Amino acid sequence: MGKNTRKNKAKNKITKTRTIVKRNILQRKNKKIADLKKEISKLKKYYSKDNLTNTFNKSNGIRRLQLELNRTITQNAPTTIAFIDVDNMKAINDTFGHCSGDKLLVSLGSVITSSIRKDDFVFRFGGDEFVIVFPNADKEQATKIIKRIQESISAINQKEKLPFYISISYGISEYNGKTKIKINEFIKNADIAMYQNKNLNKANMNQEKNLVLN
Repeated sequence: MGKNTRKNKAKNKITKTRTIVKRNILQRKNKKIADLKKEISKLKKYYSKDNLTNTFNKSNGIRRLQLELNRTITQNAPTTIAFIDVDNMKAINDTFGHCSGDKLLVSLGSVITSSIRKDDFVFRFGGDEFVIVFPNADKEQATKIIKRIQESISAINQKEKLPFYISISYGISEYNGKTKIKINEFIKNADIAMYQNKNLNKANMNQEKNLVLN
């Protein structure tokens, strides 16, 4: 075997080794990038979702709602929200414990998510309060979906045989984009409507009790 042949073989071996090393380094680098992307995706989900109910958290929900209000102005299509509050939540927590209260919130979040339309979304506003956002929908359309949610809640009450009765109060606010509105004001309008409905329901229940007593 000639000297040049041995040199060429040695060079080829070195080149092959370098190629393998580079490929291994590139594979490890790509794996690290892929792992990093997965971790970023997990973090995005963690910081965008409410840990308990798996609905959007408040900060992400507010951001998304602002985008819908901007769209309403430019496209002249209404955005409607519903402010949801669980009835007697404090009594449920005090009587049956916070674990039961948490399970209730998880169930409610699941019911809402499965009942709303594809483009709708819900976020946990705080405690036992949720805000549902209905893009391209007026009050009438939103009310129909809320009624569907209430029907699903009634089915849970009958099927699950829970030691407490689940019910919600809600208020609806519609924005048509004709005048500017601050997002806090928009939510507050729905919140006020919710409390009006809650007080009305309590008054009706008291009237029914009085009728029974009389």
